[in-house]
Amino acid sequence: MTTGGASTMKTGVTLENLTVAYGKRTVLDGVSATFAPGHVHGIIGPNGAGKSTLLHAILGVREYTGSVRVDGSEVADLSARERAQRIAFVAQDTPPPDDFTGRELVALGRYVRQGRFSVKSAHDVEVIDTALEQVGATDWADRPVHQTSGGERQLTSLARAIAQEAPTLVLDEPTSALDLSHEQRVLRLLRPWARGDRTVIAVLHDITQAARYCDELVLLAPTSAGSQVVAQGPPEVVLTPAFLEGAYGVKVDVRRSEVTGTLTVTPLD
Repeated sequence: MTTGGASTMKTGVTLENLTVAYGKRTVLDGVSATFAPGHVHGIIGPNGAGKSTLLHAILGVREYTGSVRVDGSEVADLSARERAQRIAFVAQDTPPPDDFTGRELVALGRYVRQGRFSVKSAHDVEVIDTALEQVGATDWADRPVHQTSGGERQLTSLARAIAQEAPTLVLDEPTSALDLSHEQRVLRLLRPWARGDRTVIAVLHDITQAARYCDELVLLAPTSAGSQVVAQGPPEVVLTPAFLEGAYGVKVDVRRSEVTGTLTVTPLD
């Protein structure tokens, strides 16, 4: 994976007593969690548990109380440029500009590394080409993005985030609109990227995929006071019938796959 990124010490993301409200309704209530560099962290939980809201707080685009620190800095104290130098974001499926090629879209990730009036350097071009190669997007890189498939667009968006060279990568259900082939291609890229002393935080809908591709999980569940952390840790710690049934309200079977060696979760109701 590409090297570089913000010059700050990489300590990951730390949430302390994070609370987010929409008007009078509390969505997240006193959430504390740690997302360390070198790991893929999955956020799971039922619909309405505030998973995307938690990401928006980390990104600094949602007001909160408590603390959200990224590599030691409080997110609310950072400028938009400083946040972009620390955090790259991949949404579920962002409509691309009609006249952008894949390569031009990936080049947008370099803007936070450039001066206001600078042009792409040889290093920028190298980073863009490397990011496209890493996600396997070179075949369609020079085609208009709107002429590519949903899976190809998502891989291009991931290449843009990689080209940004931020030490933290945040993804909001990045595989929700993808077929099986593209889903696997996206998820398989996360762990090698994190191993470069980077932090990956991904909201994932499929619990079995989260167990397979994440090193650590955070399970959120709604309460009358707002969503809270039910469990955090390796998949073997978080994915127990008691925790999952309490959060999702359905009985589940949890067992280890003989094929992948990771946990699988099957609803029984």
